[in-house]
Amino acid sequence: MNYTNESRGTIEVDGETYVWEIRRQPRPVGKKEWEGMAVCFRHQEFKREAVAQYPMVYRPNGSPNLEKQRVDLDVLKNTVRSIIEAGWDPASRGKVVNFDVDAEGN
Repeated sequence: MNYTNESRGTIEVDGETYVWEIRRQPRPVGKKEWEGMAVCFRHQEFKREAVAQYPMVYRPNGSPNLEKQRVDLDVLKNTVRSIIEAGWDPASRGKVVNFDVDAEGN
């Protein structure tokens, strides 16, 4: 596992360079519901973005982990592979595409 505390950076996936940026930290969306972290991806040479929404991280006692989230670069690489398999074409034009992924980026 390769963790970073940065909120943006670049990763290399299958020989291509992608820019990533934390779009949203975890936040409440109701009385007992939470949204997890969202990370935005785009190919270094293109403008089309994809946003991957991760599930909320909970502590062992069941309360939400409200600390600033560390980013695992291996999970980000796995996420890029998964959203490309799901149909995201970074070279195409259009609106931002949203994907819900699990904690491992699948």
